[in-house]
Amino acid sequence: MLKEYSSVDCLLIDEIGYAEIEPVQVGLFFALMQNRHKKKSTLLTSNLGFGDWKSFLKNEHLTAALIDRLTENSYVFNMRHCVGLRPKLTLPV
Repeated sequence: MLKEYSSVDCLLIDEIGYAEIEPVQVGLFFALMQNRHKKKSTLLTSNLGFGDWKSFLKNEHLTAALIDRLTENSYVFNMRHCVGLRPKLTLPV
């Protein structure tokens, strides 16, 4: 699977940090990003700022290395103050 995801031209990973992950999964994610680094396009979305990534990756040094690779040749869009496009639902009382 790692080889397959490493070779995809453009990989989209949505809501990174949403779910807790195991240490083995953290290592695999780092390996995937390392394989894609400077070779293939990767799009990541997250509700977490980079400062919060160590809370779900649970490895401060690996988190720093990962963020360094991800941001080296990239564009970061911070959409914290954007208005959501989903319609607001009103619930009956």
